[in-house]
Amino acid sequence: MRKGEMGVGTLIIFIALLLVAAVAAGVLIQTAGSLQQRALSTGSQATGQIATSATVLEVSAEDGTNLAGVTNFSMIMKLAPGSEPIRLEAVTMALSTVDSTTTYLYSEASTATVNPATNNGTFIVEYLQEGVNNDEGLLVRGDVVRIDFLAQAAIGQQEDVRINFIPQIGTPTRIVFSTPDVMSTQRVFLYP
Repeated sequence: MRKGEMGVGTLIIFIALLLVAAVAAGVLIQTAGSLQQRALSTGSQATGQIATSATVLEVSAEDGTNLAGVTNFSMIMKLAPGSEPIRLEAVTMALSTVDSTTTYLYSEASTATVNPATNNGTFIVEYLQEGVNNDEGLLVRGDVVRIDFLAQAAIGQQEDVRINFIPQIGTPTRIVFSTPDVMSTQRVFLYP
């Protein structure tokens, strides 16, 4: 009878150990699942940060017949392959020359503006081609847009120019070029 009582006690301890092991295994599985979910989320956010950018197809300016230089700029862009959509209202653009830098924000108005006193301006967007999931105010896969903006002062011949297109999430796009030695046509192609 004593051996039977000892066997029941051992059985109870064994069952308790199995229950503790089962709870510990459940906690480990839940923790591993949670960590995997976080890793996937972090990975997709990192991919979005790195892969999201825009590609500049062309930069041109108007009024090249003006001896002072060009002021009205147009930039044709699309999303880079693998990019997430870019919210245009979350984009900051900058036009830099040797003398100054002007910062631009998106505007839904019909004309671009610039304020030389504050070195700030607005850029406007026209959709030249709309992607399948086109949405006003977004640059999505399949969209080709023309961004219009004004320089705060005329940019003359043989000047170095840098344009930065900086989305809130993603990689900035930077274009560097020099204006031509001679600008004698109404539309002057500057990049590529």
